[in-house]
Amino acid sequence: MNSPSRIVVGVDGSPAAKAALVWAVQEAKRTNASVLALSVCQLSQSSGPFADTHRNELAAAVDALGLTADGVRIDQDVPFGQPGPTLVAFSQDAALLVVGDHGYDKAGVLVMSAVTSYCLRHARCPVVAVPLEGAHHDGPLMLRPETPVR
Repeated sequence: MNSPSRIVVGVDGSPAAKAALVWAVQEAKRTNASVLALSVCQLSQSSGPFADTHRNELAAAVDALGLTADGVRIDQDVPFGQPGPTLVAFSQDAALLVVGDHGYDKAGVLVMSAVTSYCLRHARCPVVAVPLEGAHHDGPLMLRPETPVR
């Protein structure tokens, strides 16, 4: 499905997802990888207003990268499905799966979004959760498949 030198990133239009896209492109530059940017549409219409909205928002996020993306191949796709399982399926043979995390800190415990949590539990490749700037002070969190997640 994907080459090992590919980084898959989920883009849902949120600020955290846009930060994840920037991080993925910077990592792709560093590692000479390509990027597959996905905006998962949960409605069963592969064409129509919902899919078009996803395509337009994804294209705008990629266009907003400007010079940051110079030299990086960025493929875009709008698959249908549930975000977590779809991102995991597309990243099966990828070098990394990158997601934006807009979770929060509750009494000193990091609470991640459902999509991030699903990806961390099920992906075969390392997963990088990029927080919205200022949300977490420790920066991106990377877990490998063998890391236990509670």
